[in-house]
Order: sequence, then structure tokens, then C-alpha cells
Amino acid sequence: MRSNHLCQLASDFRGDMPSDGMLFQEKRDGWRALLLRDWKGRPGLFTRNGMQIEGVGHILYRLAEIERAAGEPVVFDGEFQVDGTLAATKAWCERGWKAGEEDGQLFLFDALPLSAWEQGGDDMPLVDRLKRLRGWLDAAEADEWTWRPGSRGRDEALPPVVMLEDGWAFDEADVLAEARRVWAAGGEGLMLKHALEPYRRNRNAAWQKAKRENMHKWMRRAA
Repeated sequence: MRSNHLCQLASDFRGDMPSDGMLFQEKRDGWRALLLRDWKGRPGLFTRNGMQIEGVGHILYRLAEIERAAGEPVVFDGEFQVDGTLAATKAWCERGWKAGEEDGQLFLFDALPLSAWEQGGDDMPLVDRLKRLRGWLDAAEADEWTWRPGSRGRDEALPPVVMLEDGWAFDEADVLAEARRVWAAGGEGLMLKHALEPYRRNRNAAWQKAKRENMHKWMRRAA
């Protein structure tokens, strides 16, 4: 069944952990971004609300390389961020790109074939989707690498596309420890994910966000 949502959305973490734990990734504080096609079939980077992000030719170029390695059209899902902050990202998306420059990085945390996305999601479990995505990235890296025309090596210094690292949390103490590590480095928090769940274009508890504000609510309740 098709979905009106462009991507999978997360619920708040409420302190409940399954016995086999959950996979976590850092939650980057930027704008959710997906590689989608416009009405003419042209690939572009779009927000979760369908707004196209401009000034990201360097990211689109790299995603095209990864897509060629995949051998089929892919919807890449991640967080677009400029200069490591939400404020800088927002400023760039609203007006910064109008100067004609390119900026920002895409931090990938998932991907699925376009054909699966069009049907509302991907039945492949998260751990397998991440393994598949890493394989596509490795294959793209293995190809003969040349500088993007006109880039003068800039993409090598600041990679346009980065896959987020993941780890495992087995209880609430693990979640709090990892979240504090991210906060200490100036980050927003964690995304906790059920490793064996499919990708669905709706909001569900398979993905849970552990940000400072909702973690404080949970910690107060737990106390």
C-alpha cells in the first residue's frame, strides 16, 4: 500500500527496551533529507515535507555514484547538515544557496530501492539494509576515483556523503550513557532502532528518538 509520508518517522523514546536491545545512531541536528525524483524523473534532495534542497550538487553527484554501484534507483535517507548546526542548515536552505555556492553534508542512516519506496516501504530488516548500504558505499569507493568536475578536490576534504556509525544499547543505562556522550560533543541525541524491523513510510515505534528534552521527561518519570 502506498503512503502519503515520504519517509519513516520516529516516536519518542520512553525508557522501554526489548530484551535483545536496540541499534543506535547519532541524531544529527539538521534537516531530514531524501534522494527522490521530481515530476520529470530528475533526482534531487528533498525534505520530509517535499521541499527541494538547493545548492547540493556535490551531494547529488556522490549519491549518483553510489546508486550506480547499487545497480538500481535508490531512495537514500539521511540528515542534511551545514557547519554542524541546525541554525546554519536552516539559513543555508532558506537563502544561503542563492549565492551560487554548494555546501553541507548528507549523513546517511538508511536506503531502500525506489521500487520498494513506491510501495510504502522495504520488508528487509534494518540490519540487512545497513549491510546492503555499506556494500554499495564500498563498491562506489572501489571504482576509479576522480575529482568531480570543477570541485578542485573540495569533496575529498569534506566528504559530501557520510554513513552514520551504529552501535548497540541493551538497557536504559546504555542509552543514557551514549546520549550523554553525544550531548557532551554538542550533538542532539540518539536514534534508537529495532534491528529486525522493516522500513515503513509512517510514524511508528520501530524508530525512537532520544533527545535531551524527551530524555529528561523519561528520567524524571523513572526517578
